[in-house]
Amino acid sequence: MSVIDFSGLPFPSVIEPLDFEANRTAIESDLVARFPAVAPVLQIESSITKKLVEAVATRENRLRGRVNDALKGVLTPFAKGSDLDNVVARQGIERLEIPSPVEGQPAQMESDASLLRRYLLSFDIASAGSADRYLYEAWTTWPQNADRSLGLWDARVNGFDVHGRRGDTDVVIIGPFGRLATSSEKAAISAAVRAPHVKPEAVSVAVLDAVRVEYTANLAIETRPGPSPDFVKADVVARIRREADKRMTIGGEIPAGFLAGVAYGDNVITVTDLDPVAIEPDPYSVPVLTEINVIAAVRP
Repeated sequence: MSVIDFSGLPFPSVIEPLDFEANRTAIESDLVARFPAVAPVLQIESSITKKLVEAVATRENRLRGRVNDALKGVLTPFAKGSDLDNVVARQGIERLEIPSPVEGQPAQMESDASLLRRYLLSFDIASAGSADRYLYEAWTTWPQNADRSLGLWDARVNGFDVHGRRGDTDVVIIGPFGRLATSSEKAAISAAVRAPHVKPEAVSVAVLDAVRVEYTANLAIETRPGPSPDFVKADVVARIRREADKRMTIGGEIPAGFLAGVAYGDNVITVTDLDPVAIEPDPYSVPVLTEINVIAAVRP
């Protein structure tokens, strides 16, 4: 549940692709079928008839888009904002308010991604002691905002199949951008997952900090002549940070060659990894990229 991926779902056929040219052609064909004499006029781009057809086609395109948006609003993979609020209400779930850690600053609302995650986990709420139940309680106790600067970054439940201890469950957590949870944040999650209606009797549940496996990216790139090497370098750094954050999950893996592969982009000819990194997945660890160093040189 670290990443919610609906890419495997077939796109709903009820949501039709918008095609202005096809709409305009269909309207013109219908108009010519009704009034054949108008056909020559439609060949004149500046004619009033042609402009009226374009106006009708534009309005029809907008109407179809509005219908598409209405359909998306009731489909879980596509619902956003208040539409998503109404979808998750089926499970008795509400978007949470996140108090600001800075006194005097306004609270922030839980993000769509966080709310959707809790909605999907909620279908197992009735099953005390299930992995989804523990995760639901953890994400509800420490909800995440839109830019992920607040709230639980990732959580994982490890049981017998992972650690081999019968009757023991470990809920492993990590805070925003790979920081460790504070004692109060950890205590709140611990209280939630160990509540009597959540944890079965004779079961031990422990909330543990994920082990931070820190690494740095040290690369040398060769760029094409023309673009500013500083601009290309900044683009490479941003791309590495973005992709590394996606893999900053509990049990995440940094395969050999990953950083060099990510560095390739527009205007990057070659990439040399000066300090190769390879991190194997571990159910109690999270790979955290701490520093990115890129040396850029322009090919003569």
